[in-house]
Amino acid sequence: MAHPEKIWIGSCFSKRKVLVLGESWYGDFPDDLATDDGYIRAYLEDRVTDATYTRIANACKMAKKEFWEGIMFTNFVQRVGATRESRPTTEQYRIASERLVRVLAEHTLQGIWILGVEQGAHSAPVVERLKIPYVVTAHPASYGLKNATLGASWNALLDKMQSRALSK
Repeated sequence: MAHPEKIWIGSCFSKRKVLVLGESWYGDFPDDLATDDGYIRAYLEDRVTDATYTRIANACKMAKKEFWEGIMFTNFVQRVGATRESRPTTEQYRIASERLVRVLAEHTLQGIWILGVEQGAHSAPVVERLKIPYVVTAHPASYGLKNATLGASWNALLDKMQSRALSK
């Protein structure tokens, strides 16, 4: 079985060095589809469809390959349950925070886009301690969220990153 914590790192990640931090995985997937890397690779090869991943790229006004090849991605909580209605527990958030510390220590990042206000309450404090620019936005699958709002949060992150780079 594939290692469930295998992170997606797009081929053009080094240009911008942005981590997109999803909320969580739910459901069971075979083999490498159970990893962020394997699932996104399959998505980009059109072996799986994912409306949320497509929506993210569209909201950022990019083609899916352009967006996903330009970022690093992992879900904050690795497994929560069988369906979307499954929510992370306090213990799962604690474990996810510890994992995030390890991930951030392994990679040099210029910004982090945190998808999901609930998980942002747990992940943002970790990111703040390291002084990495970040933006927390509503989860892309949130009911009523407009693509323009989602895209504006992406642009806000890029603006924060540019401001930080100019101030150095």
